[in-house]
Formats: sequence, structure tokens, C-alpha cells
Amino acid sequence: MKIRTYLLLMIGAIIVPVFLLAAIALRTLLQAEREAALHTLSETASATALLVDRELGSAEAALRVLARSPHLATGDMQGFYRHATSADRGDGGRTILFAPSGQQIINTVQPLGAPLPPPPDYVRVRTRRVIETQKTVVSGLISGAVQKIPVTTINVPVPLDGGRRYVLASVFSPDYFSKVIARRTLAPGWKLSVVDTEGHVIARTGEAARFGQFANPALMRAAAGHVEGLARYDTRAGVDAYHAFFRSPMSGWLVTVSVPARDIEGVAQRAVTLAAAGMLLALLCAAAAAALFGRRLLRAIQDAGGSAAMLSRGEVPSSGASGIAEVDRLQHALHDAGAKLSHAAAERAALLQREQEARVLAEQQVETRDDFLAMLSHELRNPLSGIVGATQLLRGGPASPALKERAHDILLRQSKHLTRIVDDLLDLARLARGKVELDMRPLDLAAVTGAVVDALRVGGRVAHTLRCDLAPAWIRGDPTRIEQVVGNLVGNALKYTPAGGTVEIVLTVDEGQARLTVRDDGIGIAPELLPRLFDIFVQGKVTLDRTQGGLGIGLSVVRSLVELHGGSIEAASDGPGKGSTFTLRLPLLAEPPADANRTAPAPAPVAAARSGAEARADDGNSTVLLIEDNDDARTMLAAQLAAAGCRVLEAANGPDGIALARQGIRDWRSSTSACPGWTATRSPPPCAPSRRWPPCGCWR
Repeated sequence: MKIRTYLLLMIGAIIVPVFLLAAIALRTLLQAEREAALHTLSETASATALLVDRELGSAEAALRVLARSPHLATGDMQGFYRHATSADRGDGGRTILFAPSGQQIINTVQPLGAPLPPPPDYVRVRTRRVIETQKTVVSGLISGAVQKIPVTTINVPVPLDGGRRYVLASVFSPDYFSKVIARRTLAPGWKLSVVDTEGHVIARTGEAARFGQFANPALMRAAAGHVEGLARYDTRAGVDAYHAFFRSPMSGWLVTVSVPARDIEGVAQRAVTLAAAGMLLALLCAAAAAALFGRRLLRAIQDAGGSAAMLSRGEVPSSGASGIAEVDRLQHALHDAGAKLSHAAAERAALLQREQEARVLAEQQVETRDDFLAMLSHELRNPLSGIVGATQLLRGGPASPALKERAHDILLRQSKHLTRIVDDLLDLARLARGKVELDMRPLDLAAVTGAVVDALRVGGRVAHTLRCDLAPAWIRGDPTRIEQVVGNLVGNALKYTPAGGTVEIVLTVDEGQARLTVRDDGIGIAPELLPRLFDIFVQGKVTLDRTQGGLGIGLSVVRSLVELHGGSIEAASDGPGKGSTFTLRLPLLAEPPADANRTAPAPAPVAAARSGAEARADDGNSTVLLIEDNDDARTMLAAQLAAAGCRVLEAANGPDGIALARQGIRDWRSSTSACPGWTATRSPPPCAPSRRWPPCGCWR
């Protein structure tokens, strides 16, 4: 045979296997491209459903915070209306408070007090369902009773004391979820839709006119009874398309992603067409270049086979150039397919990681909440038990004077303990809302620390070796709040150090800062607790029968107060049983005040503060105007003031109190005319050099 024949045979032997291998590889590529694109389609649907659920979850969280509004608990609808207005979500959104009957009480789209329409039947049913199940309910597309426009709502139950029940709803505007899904970056030709449980289109990218219409019946049939899936059917426009759907676990809505089938299969089909054309061209040119290109073609095919093998193992093949355009295209396609698969796998892993982290965080928050409620119940139960027992003893009949005196001591001590708990909670709430106002003034931190230590000694709380080394350190701060910070740090050191232990307090000046170190050899801090020690409700592992008490909010309040003063605080410990060290840093004054060498007056310790009944008037029979809306508190405080020799004018509210004050002034002015010593200058008459009540009764 002629060499041409051999060459042709060689060409045939080369081209035919190459053609077959290319067809197999391209078929594999076609299948891989289709599967990757469809997988991406499903991932887009599930990720968008998570995005929608995140918006609904955010709205639910905001409503549950709003449900705990003190204005609603006390019936202050004016204050609750202002609070509810801040919870509206986006333009056109609003917040509604429903009565158990379904009647709207507050609708933030209307002024407070404006007449609201009676509820339709579906609102009555939904409201009754929320109250009976005490679970959040997400509606489908409905017509708003006030604005008469299609909206969606999320409804949460609001149980209050006394058996009162409400339902809070957040209303989403018609285009709200269209804007939400528009945040997703989609390939050209892809369409995102959100469909409610009744089949109404809630949102759709690029087709606002579809809002409120019924979804494709083929979609509803394919999704019936399924959480997620993939279907292929014609669109309303008659276009063959793939449709991936995912059902929201929170609302039951369907999130669908649609893409024409030609877009899924077009890339691979074009690659097959180009490869076939290249093979035909290569066959025509092979007679002249068989020897030259045969080996190169074989090597290129081997490289392509290796890339396909790498792709099957989940690896990303390289996109190196072989000099043969068709094979290079194949290599690039394999490389792109591998990159997309790798990217999709990375996205899935990242999504799973975020979900796991969110779940761990939620579990930690629930555990922290439950621990705090348990601690708060325990902290409130003990003093209340003592108060109830002492009260029953005093009302129960004859008892010895010593026993009655002890009952009075218990009532006073446990009441002060309850007051401290409530004060801590109020401080935490004020700091969280930024409502704490500081009375900043020059202050000697050494004097404040010394006063705190003296108060603890006088109160009998020091059963330890207490060492103090306090250098003068002038700062600018609020005396009461700085004393609260120091008292908490020193009190904690004493509390968590066994009797007989050592507590060391050192105050130094270093690089423009006052540094206060409180060191003890007590129970120490576990390493896993140190990073979260200053977080709210965080404390060491304890049981409900613990003896130290505390709600785990003291150090959180301390950190907030220190930061308000421009300082910092940190904790250190070598572990359980090895003591703890707290270091407080506050900026020094640029220059100490002129009277810094004199003894600076320290704020009175909190333990030395007197109650209203103990703060007797220095000028004898004084008149006190007492305004208090709590009847029991007002009655008891008025009795205490009367026992202290004061004349008490009682009022339950501000306007009544002002009226009493004005009437008292008029009575006082009319009575002054009876005194011969009263002058036109309205100065005290000779018979009354001070604000007392002499027998003549002329000066009150």
C-alpha cells in the first residue's frame, strides 16, 4: 500500500478514537454542566428561601421585643404607639395590634385614636389561631383592611398578666419581598419568584405585573407535598424551562428559580458543535499533517482524559494550552466545570457552617436566658420568703418583743436586698438604652476606694486580710457611678474569697492613667469563662442552692460604666482555685484641682444611705408633699414621715400634687396676716426665726 494509504489509515486510526473520546468527553461535560447548573438552581432557591426566612425572623424578633413593651403592659397606648411606629419595616410597612376578636386596636398607618374598620372573617380566624396556639403565623397575600392593597403579614401572640391576650402583626408592603429577592445576583434569563401557600405570586424579579396572580398550575402540582424539588415544564409563555423550588420552613411559601432549558444546555451543545466542526476540519487537513499533528493530538487527548478524571474525583483541572483549539476549549470547559463545582461545594460548606454557628449561638442564648430566669427566680424567692414569713409572724398574734424586733429586721434587710436587685436590673436597662447621665467632676479615686473599703468594714463584710496601697489619683467622673464600680470589684473579691483569705487593692498612676488593681486568692475563674466574663448574665457554673447569689449582670454594668468614663477593665486568672485579678484603668486629669492637697470629700457609701423614713427633717414639724401612684407605697411612706413628725400632703399623680402645693401656699399666705411681726417684705416674723410651727401658728 501507498504511504498515503498508511497515512490515511493512521489518520483514521487517530481521528476515529479522537472523535469517539471527544464525543464521550463532551457528553460527560454536557451532563456535568447540566447537573452543575441544576444544582446551582436548587442552591439559589434554598438560599433565597433562607433570605426570606431571615427577613421574617427579623420581623418576628422585633415584634417579640415590642410585645414586652412596658407601655403595653400598663395600658399606655400612646407610648406603645410611639414604640410600635419604630418597628415598621420599610416604606409602606406598618405594625398592628389586634384584640382577641380580631379588631384592630392600633395601626401605625393611622393616627392613634382614628376609627379602624371591623375585621374581616379571615382576620378573625387568623387571630384566634395565633391566640389558641400561641405560635407565630405568617399569612399569604391578603388585602389590607385599611389601605385596601395586597400585603403579607407575620403575627405573634402577646400574652400579658391578668389573662390579657393580644396579637401583634408586622405588615409588609407589596414590593417588600420583591426588593428582598432583588438583592440576589442572578444570571441573565433566570427568574426568582415567591409564591404563598394559596398559589399567589408575592414577588417576582423583573415582572412586577405578576404580583398577586396565581402561579403556574404545573408548579403547584409539582410542589404539592414536597419541601424542595426540581421540575421541567413549559412556562405560561410556552418556553421549555427548568424550575427549582424550595418551601420556606417558617412561612410555607414556595421560592422558585426558573431558567430556560436552552440556557442550561446551550453552552455544552455549542461546545459539541464546535468540536465536531473541528474534527471534520482536522480530517481534511490530516493527509498533509498526519505525522506532525498526530502525536500532538494524542498527547492533547491524553491531557483531556486526565482532566476529565480529575473532574470526576472532584478536583479542578488545569487550563493549560496544548496548541489545539478544540482540545483547549475542552480543557477550559473542564476547568470551568471543575471551578463551578468547587465553588458550589464551598458555598454549601460555608452555608452549613453559618447555619451551625447560628444554631450554637441560639442554643447559647436560650441557655443563658434560662439560667438567668432560674437565678432571678431564686434571688427573688429567698427575700420574698423572708418577708412573707416575717409579715405572717407580725399578723399572727402575740409574740415576744425580741421576736418582733427580729421580724422587723428581716423585713428591712430583705426589702433592701430586693431593692438592690431591682436597682441592678434598672441600671442594666438604662445602660442598654443609653439613658445613664453622668455627673462628671474632679474626683480622687483613692478617696473613693478608701470610702468603699470603710463601708464594707463597717457593714461587717470583711472577714479577710485586706491590704490597701492607694496613691492619689485625680480623675474626672461621676462619684456615685465610680463608687458603684469600685464597690462591685471589691465586693466580688470578698464574696469569692473564703474567710481568712487575702484581698489586695493597689492604686497607681501610670502613663496618664489611674490603674486600680483588685487581686485576691479566692476561687479564681475558669479559662473558658474569661473571654465572656463581662458579658450580660455570665457567671461561673452554679446551682440554685448556691450561697453567693447574684444575677451575673454586675460586671456587665461595671464595664459599661467604665467605658462611659473613657476607661477600660480587664480580668485575669490562672484558673480555678488560683485567685483573680481585675485591673481598672481611667484617664487622669491633666491637672489636679487647686484644693487637691486637702482631704477630698468622698461620696457617702451606699450602705450608709438613709431611707425616706429615717431622713427626718432638721427643722422640726415640716410639711412634705408626697406624690406616688402606688397606693401601698404611698400609704407606708406617709406613715413613716408622719412618725418622723412631718405633716404629709398626699397625691396619687402630678396634677393633684401641684394642686395640693398651690393650696398649701395659699393657706400659708393667708395665715401670715395674723402675725404682728409679718412685714411687706414677706420675711419671717420675729416670733418665728425659722421654718417651725410655733404656738401662734403664724409661720408655716
